[in-house]
Amino acid sequence: MKRILFSFAILISGLQLNAQTAFQIISTSPNHTLLTAALQQEGLDAALNDAGATYTVFAPDDDAINAIASALGTDIAGVLALPNLSDILTYHVLTSEVMSSMVTNGAIVQPLSTTNTLKLTRTSTNDIFVNQAQVNGADLMATNGVVHSINAVVLPVETVVDVAIDNGFSSLATAVITAELLPALTNPLATYTVFAPTNQAFDDIAAALGTDIAGLLALPNLADILTYHVLGSEVMAADVTNGAIVQPLSATNTLKLTVTSTDDVFVNQAQVTATDIESDNGVVHVLNAVVLPVETVVDVAIDNGFSSLATAVITAELLPALITHSQR
Repeated sequence: MKRILFSFAILISGLQLNAQTAFQIISTSPNHTLLTAALQQEGLDAALNDAGATYTVFAPDDDAINAIASALGTDIAGVLALPNLSDILTYHVLTSEVMSSMVTNGAIVQPLSTTNTLKLTRTSTNDIFVNQAQVNGADLMATNGVVHSINAVVLPVETVVDVAIDNGFSSLATAVITAELLPALTNPLATYTVFAPTNQAFDDIAAALGTDIAGLLALPNLADILTYHVLGSEVMAADVTNGAIVQPLSATNTLKLTVTSTDDVFVNQAQVTATDIESDNGVVHVLNAVVLPVETVVDVAIDNGFSSLATAVITAELLPALITHSQR
């Protein structure tokens, strides 16, 4: 009996020796040496060693920190010298334990940093993203929570997604989540122009298609429709010229822009009702209609070399009328 108790005591002792806090998991990982240095410099190692706390840490690996240094045009010393480094680091930490199995698509959670929220994505193939960063090592259990390794640094900046959420574009936000586009649009290093349809615009297109919002969200080409509203560069309202044809992220069709003699601006048939809502990764312009990447009579004229006709249509400010897909 004494031998059994002695063996059990050795087993328990071994388990206690192997148990690690969130910081110890990070600091003993060969792939998280730069994160370890940053946490120690900012004095956050003590917090993540606190046995009385509970954390979820999204831990950028060394490749992720090297990549953000390169993107910012600096080196690791430059990253460690950032004045908001502590805020960036606490943006990666939740004050509760969230296992990978608990992550739901589109969840918005508040980290230790109060500068911004984190947007979580679970794809149809069960890949998990935190903003733009993909989880590449999940559920590393600690005595005071859990650590998930991620392949990018997330920054607490305002993105075009934040603009949509903060300004009540709930239908657009839901569509972006459903189409699994959060990782792309929360990328702090990208630059976008988003033409954002209002909630009423989504209701109107759903009705025109003989469905409702649920039916709209179930469209197989939802991602294509949404990326048709996004440019891969920043275009301010003052930069728009009458008759400009621009390529959005969707490759299905181009967008045709109109500036009228009274300075009204249209994207295809949709009128811009508010302009130049700026974020840290681009600008948002509000639309009163959803634009669809369908072929219109204007596309037929352009694609078949009717340049004089196309020029006349642009000059007469008829592009919005001839691109109205609800009349097809």
